[in-house]
Amino acid sequence: MNCNDAARFINAHADGELDIPTTLAVEEHLEGCAACRRSYESLKAVRAALARHATAPPAPEELRRGLEPGGRTTMSRIRSFLRSPVVLVAPGLAALALASWLALSPGVRHSTGELRVVFHVSSSDTASAALRNLGNHLSAEPEARVVVVAHNNGVDFLLAGARDESGQPFETAIREYRRRGVEFRVCHNTLARRGIADAKVIPEVIVVPSGIAEIGRLQRREGYVYMRL
Repeated sequence: MNCNDAARFINAHADGELDIPTTLAVEEHLEGCAACRRSYESLKAVRAALARHATAPPAPEELRRGLEPGGRTTMSRIRSFLRSPVVLVAPGLAALALASWLALSPGVRHSTGELRVVFHVSSSDTASAALRNLGNHLSAEPEARVVVVAHNNGVDFLLAGARDESGQPFETAIREYRRRGVEFRVCHNTLARRGIADAKVIPEVIVVPSGIAEIGRLQRREGYVYMRL
C-alpha cells in the first residue's frame, strides 16, 4: 500500500469500517511511513477533541421506551433493522457483526475444541479499556486461548514503568493476565523505529519481528479469530 492508498482509507480506518485485510495493510503502511502516521495521529486528535466537547442529543422517547422492560415492540423493530440488507452491507456494521459472530460461533473453534483469539492493539490511549474488555472476554470464555499483539503506539503500555490513568502500573495487570494464560507480543519493527530497546519491554511480554506479520500468521496458520481492542 502506498501513501495515496493510505490517504483514501485513513478516515474509514479511524472509524473501524475497513475489513480485516485492509485494516492490516493500512496499519503496516502507517508503521513504516512517518508522514501518513502524523496525518493519522492528527485526525485522531481532532476527533478526540470533538468527542470531549460535543454534546450527545437525547435518545428519542420511543427508543427509550423500547429499552425499558416490556418495550419489546420497539426492540423487535431495532433487531429487524439490524438484520436488514441495508445495514448488513454497511462496512463498519458488517465488520462488527462478523467479528461478533466469529467470536461466539462454535464453528470458529479449533479442531481441538479450543477457541483461539488474537487481539490487536495499535494505540495505548485506550489500554485500560482494552484490558477491561479482555477481562470481560475471559469471563465469558475462560478456556479461550488469547494472544494480544501490540504495535505502533500500542506498545507503550507494555513498556517498563508504564502506568494507567490512576497511576497504577500496567505491569501488575499484565502479570495477572499472564497467570490466566494470555500471551502478550510486541512488534520489534515498532521498537526499532522508535529507538526503544527490547529490554524496555516488561519481562512477561514476547518481542516478535513484526506485529502485523504475527497477526496474519496466527490467523492463517493457527486458526485464531481476529479482534481489535
